[in-house]
Amino acid sequence: MFKLLSIVFISLAALSVPSQAEFSSNMGFATKYMHRGIKQSDQDFVVSAGADYQSPWGFYAGAWGYTGAIEDFDTTEANVYAGLAASVGTVSFGLGAITYERGADDQIDNTEYNVNIAWNMFRLSSFQDEDSTYEYHEVAANYAFWGDGGLSFTAGVLQPEEIDEVYNFGVRYIQAMPGNVDFDVSFNRHDDKGNSIVLGMSQKFDW
Repeated sequence: MFKLLSIVFISLAALSVPSQAEFSSNMGFATKYMHRGIKQSDQDFVVSAGADYQSPWGFYAGAWGYTGAIEDFDTTEANVYAGLAASVGTVSFGLGAITYERGADDQIDNTEYNVNIAWNMFRLSSFQDEDSTYEYHEVAANYAFWGDGGLSFTAGVLQPEEIDEVYNFGVRYIQAMPGNVDFDVSFNRHDDKGNSIVLGMSQKFDW
């Protein structure tokens, strides 16, 4: 799937523990890069790539990045993340951290810590930045249907230290295709930024 970072390391897949070590990489493109309902790049077309590792004892780590224009590094972002996950029956738990670096000269350099719990198709995640200036909470539900298709619903609230709460909502359809290729279309609603629609396609490579 095209990586919205809110699904890479806190998705239901990331909270599951494989029976053996797994390495994978991915690449994709989208009409926009959205994070928590906000467009993150001035470009209208972004290219992304990443790599992930999951161990059989619950450790996971990875890196992901995008660029909106190869020659304009002010529109790039790189993320590095790691954490631990465990499952008890149908309930999964996760603890992790992610570092964001966006733009040239470290225009944005921030680390978040997260706690996650998932049960069947449902997930609850909470994030806090390293300086404790805000918290972000998100609930999600995934529904599989039509064989290789599925819907994902998300609702999140950003709680800054000194201003009002800000809400965002998202609905995303994902269609798996041959060759580990996924196509997705998403609709996002943000309290301050309004509505947006994003089209994307990505491919996963297992090693």
